[in-house]
Amino acid sequence: MQKSLPSYQTTHLYWKQYQSFFPEEVRLSENTSPEEEWWESNGIHLHIDRLPVPESPIKILFIHGAGGNGRLLAPYARMLQNNGYEVISPDLPPYGLSYSLHGKRINYELWITLLVDLMEREYSKDGKPFVVLGSSIGGMLAYHASVRNKHVKGLIATTFVDTSDPDLRDQITSNRLVSRVGKRMMDLLPGLLDPIRISVKRVSRMELITNNKDLTRLIMNDPQAAGTSVPLELLRTFLNKTLEVSPEQFSQCPVLLVHPEQDPMTPLHFSQSFFDRLAVEKECVILEGAGHFPIEQPGLKQLEEAVLRFLQKI
Repeated sequence: MQKSLPSYQTTHLYWKQYQSFFPEEVRLSENTSPEEEWWESNGIHLHIDRLPVPESPIKILFIHGAGGNGRLLAPYARMLQNNGYEVISPDLPPYGLSYSLHGKRINYELWITLLVDLMEREYSKDGKPFVVLGSSIGGMLAYHASVRNKHVKGLIATTFVDTSDPDLRDQITSNRLVSRVGKRMMDLLPGLLDPIRISVKRVSRMELITNNKDLTRLIMNDPQAAGTSVPLELLRTFLNKTLEVSPEQFSQCPVLLVHPEQDPMTPLHFSQSFFDRLAVEKECVILEGAGHFPIEQPGLKQLEEAVLRFLQKI
């Protein structure tokens, strides 16, 4: 008998604890939760949350960051669904419910490939273009995916984490021992160190993921989010990722940066330096009072308004 697949509705219910931190109109319930899908691609069994809107003129690919998963972002996705937009949000392995098949190795390049291929799969169904929306390091993932996919008509990010900047590597990792010495060791000994798995909490500043201590504690302890372990190969390839297209040469689509004002994890000036170099039509909106994971007002309302304005232009 085939083993039943994990599900956020039946086997993994941790996400329910997050709902009280969101406005009532976007909280998930048994009747408003995303539809769950599975897709096998590139040696990965990929779990996808879908919030369908058949009449939506575009699809939004919502990309989580380190220590997150698609279901954690679902209340924001509901906000978009309530306004007439279809959203799909995959779990990037090893986060969420997605997992590798037959010992498939997980690295940052695989993440980008999965996102690009997922958009191609979706576009082949109905020909609808995409807007990619990335949270945290998902913002730069959205940029990398946009560079490779002609169906992307808009890019939205809460941060731009360009790890080619050594100062930014120092900022997002737990300490300089990790960002400098640890990176050097991983670069010198990939064959030995790549398979080793380590808690994401040990190599990043995950304690800064929100400005609410109770929500931070929940995310830190979530076995499908910051409570999971990642292979050092994923960390190494993330820290070594270079830009395939510089922001000065990026011409794919308009860009919206919706950056939290009070973000100690990835302060604004890091994202601003990348954003300022973009030559395309662009806008930056600062979310007042909001932390890295924006749940605070008025920033949360400003996030909704800015994203909807951008989508209407698209």
